[in-house]
Amino acid sequence: MIDTQTPVTGDEFFNRSETLKRLLITGRNYALIGLRKSGKTSILYEFEKRLKKPDTIPVHIYLLFSETERSFLTKYAAAVLYSFLERTETAITEPRENLNDLIVKTIERLPALTSDLIAVLNELDKKPDIGIASRILEIPYLLSRHTGNTSIIILDEFQVVQNFNIDMIDLLRQKIQTQRGVYYVVAGSAIGMMQGILTSSASPLFGHFEILSVGSFDYNWSRCFVTTHLHRSGLVIGEKLLNFLIAASGGFPYYLAVLADRIIEYCNTGSIKQVNQKAIIHAFDRDVFDTSGKIFVYFTDSLENTFQRRNIGFHIEILKAIASGSTKQSQIARYTTKMPQELSRPLRFLERTGFVTRNGVEYFMTDPMLKMWLSVAYPLQMELSFIKDGKRLDAFDKKIEEMITTYRRELGKGSESRVRELFRDFGGLELHHTKLPKFTEVEQRVIDGNEFDIVARYGEQYWIAEVKPGNINATDVNRFVEKLDKIVYTIDSTLIVALAGIDTDALRVAEENKIRVWDRDDVNFLMKLCGKFPILL
Repeated sequence: MIDTQTPVTGDEFFNRSETLKRLLITGRNYALIGLRKSGKTSILYEFEKRLKKPDTIPVHIYLLFSETERSFLTKYAAAVLYSFLERTETAITEPRENLNDLIVKTIERLPALTSDLIAVLNELDKKPDIGIASRILEIPYLLSRHTGNTSIIILDEFQVVQNFNIDMIDLLRQKIQTQRGVYYVVAGSAIGMMQGILTSSASPLFGHFEILSVGSFDYNWSRCFVTTHLHRSGLVIGEKLLNFLIAASGGFPYYLAVLADRIIEYCNTGSIKQVNQKAIIHAFDRDVFDTSGKIFVYFTDSLENTFQRRNIGFHIEILKAIASGSTKQSQIARYTTKMPQELSRPLRFLERTGFVTRNGVEYFMTDPMLKMWLSVAYPLQMELSFIKDGKRLDAFDKKIEEMITTYRRELGKGSESRVRELFRDFGGLELHHTKLPKFTEVEQRVIDGNEFDIVARYGEQYWIAEVKPGNINATDVNRFVEKLDKIVYTIDSTLIVALAGIDTDALRVAEENKIRVWDRDDVNFLMKLCGKFPILL
């Protein structure tokens, strides 16, 4: 079984080798940015475990959404002193939050810090201000200066400091610029906020951190993750159900772990060795639909923590609108019965928290599991509670069955057909800073004896596209160019969709002939925005 309650390390740790390799190059500051449940905290735990430098002390501080200046500063001081004492083999019997005892023990070991630490202790009873915060953030440097050790301060969910009245971000900049022997690793799931803090040229921390993006698992790693855990329990799973599980979870390791755990439980109870559709639906029932399920509880807690200082009901209604397909601001306004101008600030906040992303004039959910939960599970459980439990569960099961059926049907189509269907959904979307037209006609067509996979028209303009499921070479591109030369249409854009890759010479020929090239990631990015399942090869 999989431990889904705590970050994983050791044998359970999957993938992320490149990110870990970067973190282990110490002597610089790093920032991990990624959506919730993408595995950032597991990476940080594994980093601490693999850090084999006796003179380097990692200090891991997790910031709660409800954190205040006082609670953060107390936690910071306690964590730094606890980690120092633990590394120097000083006997510790009290929990790390007991700052008084930690200060006493540190003074016993380093009498030279007596006045500094007593001053900190005396000031913690006062209302926190910039001076108090500065002295507390100075503690790692004081320890480093007197011991020669290096401290790595790990601040998990770092964006929370933006909620403080004290300008902790500028204060941290000052410490980074003046302290030696102290480095920072910060992590955050509110992507927009983290980017604003770290990558905006107006931010005090601009240029001080190397950014490491943490995404969900790609298809191959998702597949490896699920099958490894199922095989340990003697279970096998068919390709279509496995791929559905990966697509529905978006490849987020937490969802995959929770669902795999529940599938194992179901199969073991029924002495089943081949995972079937009932096992998949059972997993969604217990953890996505049931109000005590791990994913259901995670979503409700996450939303409550994020919106605790805002109108939670209003923000959830906006998210439900987007999850249900109302992607434009005018559509969201109709769904929520609000004026469009009332939505501008909440939508910007939802972007900053990472729940939604904007593409052109439309808004989309970033997490496919949350999208499904908001559009199906949440309304059934929270808004239709007057309907008997059994009927609500039946309605949810029917929806999951429909999703699996739709997925199987999609897999039965050719790649060219699926990309054509994708073209029919364009209109307002953007890819690589190019606005995609709303096509009035999209079809496969034979022109002068040449077959074209996609001929898409808007007004009197045309996009002509070739879709290739195999690797593309220069000969393929030249053949496409020859076919294009015979077309008399007014062509706005030509495109090659390289689902399995394109070699260097082919890419050069395409560029010389002003042919756009999309790869499978580009196509699946648009598939996700349009609520479609990804193309797998």
